[in-house]
Amino acid sequence: MLHAFAWTCVMPCEVKSRFLLLYGSQKGQAQSIAEEIADQASAHGLVADLFCLSNKEKYNLEKETAPVVFVVSTTGDGEPPDTALSFVKTIKEKTLPRNHFARLNYAVLGLGDTNYANFCNCGKTIDGRLHELGAKRFYSTGHADDGVGLEIVVDPWIEGVWEALKKTVAEMATQGQQDTDSGRSMLNTDPRAANQESTGAPGLNLSLGSLKLKDSPAQASELPKSTSEVETRRTEPAPLEASLTQSLLPLSESALNVPALPPPFLRVSLEDAPAQELSGPVLQEHHQDVSISKAVQLTRDDAVKTAIMLELDISGKDIPYHPGDSFDVLCPNKSSEVQRILQRLSLEQQSHHHVQLELRKDTKKKAAQLPGHVPEGCTLLYLLSWCLEIRSVPKKAFLRALVECTEAAPEKRRLQELCSKQGSGDYNRFIRDTSVCLLDLLLAFPSCNPPLSLLVEHLPKLQPRCYSAASSSQKHPGKLHFVFNIVEFPACPERPVARRGLCTGWLSDLVSPVLQPCGTAQGPLAISSGATLPKVHVGLRTGSSFRLPSDPALPVVMVGPGTGVAPFIGFLQQREKEREAKQDGCFGETWLFFGCRHKDREFLFREELERFVGNGTLTYLKVSFSRDVSEGTHPEPQPSPRYVQHNLLLHAKEVANILLKEKGYFYVCGDAKNMAKDVNDTLVDIIAAETDVDKLGAMKMMATLREEKRYLQDIWG
Repeated sequence: MLHAFAWTCVMPCEVKSRFLLLYGSQKGQAQSIAEEIADQASAHGLVADLFCLSNKEKYNLEKETAPVVFVVSTTGDGEPPDTALSFVKTIKEKTLPRNHFARLNYAVLGLGDTNYANFCNCGKTIDGRLHELGAKRFYSTGHADDGVGLEIVVDPWIEGVWEALKKTVAEMATQGQQDTDSGRSMLNTDPRAANQESTGAPGLNLSLGSLKLKDSPAQASELPKSTSEVETRRTEPAPLEASLTQSLLPLSESALNVPALPPPFLRVSLEDAPAQELSGPVLQEHHQDVSISKAVQLTRDDAVKTAIMLELDISGKDIPYHPGDSFDVLCPNKSSEVQRILQRLSLEQQSHHHVQLELRKDTKKKAAQLPGHVPEGCTLLYLLSWCLEIRSVPKKAFLRALVECTEAAPEKRRLQELCSKQGSGDYNRFIRDTSVCLLDLLLAFPSCNPPLSLLVEHLPKLQPRCYSAASSSQKHPGKLHFVFNIVEFPACPERPVARRGLCTGWLSDLVSPVLQPCGTAQGPLAISSGATLPKVHVGLRTGSSFRLPSDPALPVVMVGPGTGVAPFIGFLQQREKEREAKQDGCFGETWLFFGCRHKDREFLFREELERFVGNGTLTYLKVSFSRDVSEGTHPEPQPSPRYVQHNLLLHAKEVANILLKEKGYFYVCGDAKNMAKDVNDTLVDIIAAETDVDKLGAMKMMATLREEKRYLQDIWG
């Protein structure tokens, strides 16, 4: 059994030792994990001072006398999240002395996704820079991969951090007492501390294999199977295969280690009081509502994916975008899914009641606060439509909380399995990998009836969706173009109903009455008398480095298959206008590597790209048609390369010359999981072959290109 451990007992009169817990979060994951650590601290005789890295007035690392734990995510092309930008900039100042953080003891848990370049780059940057400035790493750095499941690293990292924290707190207290009593320098040590150092407590070289769950009873409890339950289930026919609602042996009869029950912190009430109903998102300062002035289908009806180009009328709006910039589109949850949740929870009659939130006075949650993304007095319908990400994949903590709201014993047991350490494989297979969401769980587990407060506590904020500008304001003044594929999620056993992407499906529905078919003359939307143009809410993302070089004489290589070509249309429109304005100017070569499945069905912007080639704006257009090649339908005598990376290899010498001799720029836009990785690997091979260096040397040269902002990515998962 894994329950009784004397060291977890904390006497009432004991003063708990503190540590500083800082997080940098873009979408809330790092903040959620930091809050989880803070909530668990009390059971280990510790207390966490929890702050966002952006709240610099709340902490002072130069004077900090307690251990510091960082939980940070990475966003974009390896950039720090917005809340950590200022902190990272500060510690990277070259004027800081090498012993600036000599008194600091720290640990870092970095979050990232190996589908993207610069995995966990923010965590690695903070870790490396603090170490350079004299700080001591008291616990091994964690690099959690959202591409395979953050919990694979996060859970054992948290399990092991407590012993390392307590050891470090004791050492720092001893050292501080020594400094006070004798004035000796911090480099002097007490023989007792040296003896303690040899006891094998967790330190810098802590391996994940040494993190024992039995050392952390506050995080997990063992749930043994009762004899009667085992016997009852043995009389039932054994299932042929596991599913979302059914496990197999040995999991079905194993004792389980489940997470601690997250402390509730909200009280939610519904009031039937008259008030003005909100009809759209609560706009932040940089968000604006704009009209859609054109909607065109770019692909044929028989294409595998449907691509649509929208033109936004931004005349009179403060949206000073440049080619290569990205912007957010705010969209609601699908109304039919919202209605099904309301029906499932028997709340449809209260959908227009107003939501009142307050903090529970008895909550044990550290630094509990009301969610800022829920406007005061909004209706229940608005809450589920515009505030909460109801399609988010439930975390294990949410599943653990749902256990307490489930009546049927088999369903309760299965939810326990899915959130347990032993059930991690099933969690990944049936929830994470299939993108199961709240509604799927409610339909699969009919006796589960969570209160509204649980949804507000565990569902993250509904995030805007990001798109790349596909135009230049010099070519289209007062207009902003963007392109998207309608994302399709086919039905599966865990999700019996097929779905479309949240934002792409909503946009498609929004413009379907006025969508211009592929191949028709493009013009402004035809709106009947008295009707209004459809509108969307957008916000420009700042700080982008995905721009054409400031010196137009430098050559550029652009790789953008499918809708990844979008920002390069803006690049080329901009370059075309620059060439018209400076006809005697010096302009570098422009290469575009484009690819799609079928030349006749999905060759996006074909006429415009061929026009760019004809007038010299685009020096080389290299195309690949993967399905034409595989089906043997390519019209050319010599079939073109299948994918963009194959075309890059055919022009390896020219690409290497542009990057390494002519100091040119290389841009990649599109799918992160496959294409971007393949292009990156291909470029490493090209550099190695053309410079006669080994793969490690080529990778170092690639790293230099990234540092010089000459290898730039705009990719998505």
